[in-house]
Amino acid sequence: MKLELTRIRVGDTKIRMCLGLILATSFAAVSMQALAATQPTGDAAPLPDRLESHLHAFVATVNAGDPTAVRRFREDSMSEGFANNVPFSGLVDYFQGQRRVTGGVDFVGAQLDPLDPGIVVLAVRDRVYGGVHGVKLPFEPGGDYRLSMVETAGTPAWAISSEPIRSSNQVADNIRAAIDRGCKANVFSGAVLVARNEQVVLQQACGEASRRYHVSNTVDTRFNLASMNKMFTAVAVMQLVEQGRLSLDDHLSEYTDETWLPREISDKITIRHLLTHSSGLGSFLAGWRKAPRDAYRQVDDYKPLVHGEKLAFEPGTAFQYSDTGMLLLGAVIEKVSTENYFDYVQQHIFAPAGMMDTDSYSLDDPVERVAMGYVPAPDDPNAWRENTSMILMRGCPAGGGYSTVGDLFRFARALETGRLVSPASLKILWTNHRPNDYGAGFEVEDSAAGRLVGHSGFDRGVSTQLRLYLDKGYVVVVLSNIQRGAPTLAGTISNEIATSH
Repeated sequence: MKLELTRIRVGDTKIRMCLGLILATSFAAVSMQALAATQPTGDAAPLPDRLESHLHAFVATVNAGDPTAVRRFREDSMSEGFANNVPFSGLVDYFQGQRRVTGGVDFVGAQLDPLDPGIVVLAVRDRVYGGVHGVKLPFEPGGDYRLSMVETAGTPAWAISSEPIRSSNQVADNIRAAIDRGCKANVFSGAVLVARNEQVVLQQACGEASRRYHVSNTVDTRFNLASMNKMFTAVAVMQLVEQGRLSLDDHLSEYTDETWLPREISDKITIRHLLTHSSGLGSFLAGWRKAPRDAYRQVDDYKPLVHGEKLAFEPGTAFQYSDTGMLLLGAVIEKVSTENYFDYVQQHIFAPAGMMDTDSYSLDDPVERVAMGYVPAPDDPNAWRENTSMILMRGCPAGGGYSTVGDLFRFARALETGRLVSPASLKILWTNHRPNDYGAGFEVEDSAAGRLVGHSGFDRGVSTQLRLYLDKGYVVVVLSNIQRGAPTLAGTISNEIATSH
């Protein structure tokens, strides 16, 4: 199942219809000599010359990060559909953002994806942390090989195959050093937790939860999660499935009326479609600014933003990351459980997992230890602006709640030990629907560190990631309160784990 334009990424998650989130690993300055030397490693087939030139153009544009270079890349290397689907201002914001969070990159290599020869996987090394990061670049077939999409990918094994094997202590020391580099370079502010085999290996925080009042981040600071809440919604759905109160093949129309969506749409959509982002729905977030933010505090409050949505494709035939789909699952949970969504996840997920610092707090609720989010100032690259007016008043089933690194580790352990759902349910949640790198409410990724599951989050001034390393026994939580602060550091940590004993 492959859909090109609607699978663009915009951030730590899977992009939301515009290029604000795209990618989140980063790259920058690379010499033409290094580009000319680009060759696939091992037995991989050489890349077509025209495709390789587009890769060079992509890297050079990230490195430049200026509107002139972006316009040239758009005209010379992007497919017509890709170029038309993404606003030019979004492209500029993306390239400039990547330049800022990486400090530049060096080209490592490129190979065709062995599972999909219509995708080239690019590997680059960032200059802040020194980590190697993967980028997937699907391209159009034919002589010109124009790029039709950009999305993050796990670090390919071939890109770090020459790295030495490290002990657990070396890995921990290297991760601490990487966090320090990010903090000193002002590209990371937040908290990190790394655990292995049930034991916390390190917890570390830096930066400020409030730059206005100079309050430092700590490992107990509550950070906005953005899309990471989708995991909680998916787990809640599977709990109700296990109880026999809901089926994945039930239709949405069985649980929502036409105040949400017309029957001709909801009759076509199943619970499974909503979980796997294959419903054809988009994002209600595009319209939330049209009313006072105070109007959106409960799940039902979003009905006016959902009712007019149209299907981008027939449900079950393609993939499109959908905030609306996850919001509707919240409505389903309320209908089936007869409980308020927020009360349900608190009682049936957070409490059993021991997550005492996790909830969907309202912005006007004076909760302690909550980090303010920050975005780069538009008129000063060294200054920041608070995100208070840019995000939802309260989180919802699609995202926007708050948690700590410790609570998310407890959530991961509760999943792995069967305290929330059964192994059979985890298999459904964690089965990768290729080539989307997504299961059911969880991102699923194959990387040099083995199989990873979890979720990332991206919003203005919010950047987060949880990863369970199923083959290595690690859990990593990275929560940041500055834009695009998490992915490059998280990718570097993944490199370290990939080379561990």
